[in-house]
Amino acid sequence: MDLNEVARNASQDHSQVIELQAAVRQLQARVDRHALVIQVLKDMLLAGNDAAEGDFLDRLEQAAAQKADAKSCRKCGKAMNPKHSRCMYCGEARPAELL
Repeated sequence: MDLNEVARNASQDHSQVIELQAAVRQLQARVDRHALVIQVLKDMLLAGNDAAEGDFLDRLEQAAAQKADAKSCRKCGKAMNPKHSRCMYCGEARPAELL
């Protein structure tokens, strides 16, 4: 096996890893959306009322908005990176309930 072949194989492996990482991110986003839908359905079922599709969609929209708000900085409103304990835009500390 010559050096060029090794380099070509390494390049192919790297591009495959990048493709797999993108696929995992897409699957994680789908799982997150499904979990949100399941949570809303569970809440409606436990509430025990006769709910229509419109009520379900309203609750789902409200739950999605709450989830988005939980990931935003309370001071400047920008999205907070979960890897950091402070907002990278304004420096506001992440609330304890989000750590």
